[in-house]
Amino acid sequence: MLIWFLGIGCLINVGGLSLLWPVNAIYIHTVLGKSMTVAGLLLMCYSAAGFVGSALGGWLFDKLGALSVLVFGLASSGLVILGPVFSRAWPVYVTVMILFGITSSMPFPVLSALAGRLWPEGGRRAFNFIYVANNLGVAIGTALGGVLAQWSFESVFLGICVAYAAFLGVVIFTFRPRLKQVEMRQASHSVSEPLSSNAVNVGFSVIPWGTVTIVLIGFVLGWSVYVQWQSSISVYMQAIGYPLTAYSVLWTMNGLLIFAAQPLVSFITKRMPSLGMQMVTGIVMYAAAYSILLASQQYAAFVAAMVITTLGEVFVWPSVPAFIAKVSPQHRMGFLQGMVQSAATLGRMLGPLAGGYLYDHVGVHRLLSLALPVLVLPALCFLWIARSEHSHLPSGPDLPSSDVHA
Repeated sequence: MLIWFLGIGCLINVGGLSLLWPVNAIYIHTVLGKSMTVAGLLLMCYSAAGFVGSALGGWLFDKLGALSVLVFGLASSGLVILGPVFSRAWPVYVTVMILFGITSSMPFPVLSALAGRLWPEGGRRAFNFIYVANNLGVAIGTALGGVLAQWSFESVFLGICVAYAAFLGVVIFTFRPRLKQVEMRQASHSVSEPLSSNAVNVGFSVIPWGTVTIVLIGFVLGWSVYVQWQSSISVYMQAIGYPLTAYSVLWTMNGLLIFAAQPLVSFITKRMPSLGMQMVTGIVMYAAAYSILLASQQYAAFVAAMVITTLGEVFVWPSVPAFIAKVSPQHRMGFLQGMVQSAATLGRMLGPLAGGYLYDHVGVHRLLSLALPVLVLPALCFLWIARSEHSHLPSGPDLPSSDVHA
């Protein structure tokens, strides 16, 4: 039962946060009057703060447990995001984005680590469940975000505050009693019985840093390209005459398609169990999507590119935390899931900065053209993982065998 409440919490958490995603760059550029380079720089700082928050949240999970981290992260995020409601001053917004970046990122590794521990079968399924819940939140949040922004940007920030207050209520009144019961049961189980062969991180008492590093490098690079949808492409669509609602519809479609595509994803991953190959498949689809955007400015092209991007992400994004969980020692689960989240935020930090600079200086077509060779690098990282899984050979320090079930 707790895993379902976990999914509900993820939906509310990401639903509130995604109110900001479609409008952040637009708010900085149009309301605060800053260039896309400056907007990219602030988004980089926001992501850098998220990098710190994710690592801190994962570390604190291992030290203090889930409840303390969730309550602090959610309560402080809800309070901080109210800053722009009362002031449109640039220094205020910069301060809010940095603090909010830290606090809003702290719950993510906690939720991922909880999913890895609570799902009985282990493997990809737990992380896919959280991923689907998150993206239902994206579908709802981005749809509401576009509508609220048409009314006023202040209503977007108020909406985020309300969502965090709702999730905090779920944590206090639902998570706390059930999670304490689960933790007591798992503590007693870990003393009396060894982990089953299907459990996460069997056989790893130390972190296999060589393997983890290669996966995370690919993850950072993949995110740095993907995040252009949330920064440069949003401004590009506005510049060629599409309203904000047209852009928000793409993200709503993204979230709904992630949910609708699950039977197809399940069918394919059962026949392609290698997590490395699932990652490669996603990266190849990203390249195809950007190629479509290079070829046309028609709205149908944006729709097609988003559909392909969405199908790509359902393969690559859940596979990375699932793979990391498989090689994580139990007592370092929170820390390594924090590293996964930090890698994603590092990609979200580098992507808007590079994308904003290229958008301002060489234009969106050169930006999209350069994205394609960049995608070769994560593809190579994930191919290395897939080849190692297939050959059953450890690479570097230690790599798990291909017994990584979808």
